[in-house]
Amino acid sequence: MARCRFLPAAFRQADYAGLMIELPSDIAAAVPKRQLEYLAGRYLSRLLLQQSGLFQPLPPELGVSLMRAPAWPLGVTGSITHHQSHACTVLLTRPLAADNFIGVDTELWLSPQQAHDIATSIHSPAEQDMLLRAGFTAAQATTLLFSAKEALFKAICPFVGEYFGFDAAELKACSQFAAVGSCSTEDGWLELQLTSEWVAARSPQRTFRCWFSCSQLDVLTLVCSDALTARWLNRGLSDVAAPVTMSGLNNVSE
Repeated sequence: MARCRFLPAAFRQADYAGLMIELPSDIAAAVPKRQLEYLAGRYLSRLLLQQSGLFQPLPPELGVSLMRAPAWPLGVTGSITHHQSHACTVLLTRPLAADNFIGVDTELWLSPQQAHDIATSIHSPAEQDMLLRAGFTAAQATTLLFSAKEALFKAICPFVGEYFGFDAAELKACSQFAAVGSCSTEDGWLELQLTSEWVAARSPQRTFRCWFSCSQLDVLTLVCSDALTARWLNRGLSDVAAPVTMSGLNNVSE
C-alpha cells in the first residue's frame, strides 16, 4: 500500500509529463481536480508496480476496465482511491494476486447535513446504531459505512460483473484498536455481510472484514479476501502503508 497527500494549488497539467504518466484525452478535458486525483492514483500505482520487480525496465500504463476500474497488468491486481487531497493505491502481486482480491476507498468526513441527506440510501438505522454505540457520531457513521461499502464494491466487482447498491451488504460487527474520540489516528475493522442473493451468488465470499483508519480529515477503508485478512489480523492500516512524496507536485507525504 502507498499513500500520499497533495496540494491542489500546486498542480499543473505539465506534471503529467514531469512524472511520466500518460494523460488520457477524457482526463485532459476534465476539471483540474479530477486531473490531479487521477495523476496521484496512477503515480502511486506505477511506484508499486516498479517496486514489485515484475516489470522491466518500466511497468505498463494502467488501462481502464468496462466498469471504469483500473485494468491491471497480468500477474497483479489492486485498487486505487482518492479525494481532493489524498490518494492511496494497494497492490497484490503473484502468488497472492492469483487467488485473492482487494478494494480500497477513502472519503472526507461528511458534514452532519451531508450525512443526513444520504443516510437512508447508505445504511439502515440498525447499522448506524451499531456505530453510534461504538462512539462514532451520526455523520462519522454514515461516512464510514459509505466508504466501507465502496471498498467492498471495488473488491468484488470483478467477480460480480455488474453494479450493485449499498443495500447489497450490511454491517454485522465493529471492533476498534483504540477509542474513537476525535478520530485522530484510530484503526479498527467492520464485518460486512452480503444480503443480496444475486450478488452473493457471484461473490467469492459472503462475509468480509473491512479495515478502517480514521484521521481528523478523512477515513480509509480496505476490504480483502479472508486469506489476506488472516495475515493482517490485529494490525491497523497504518502498519502496512508506505508513505510517498510526490515531489513533482510539491506535495506532502503522509
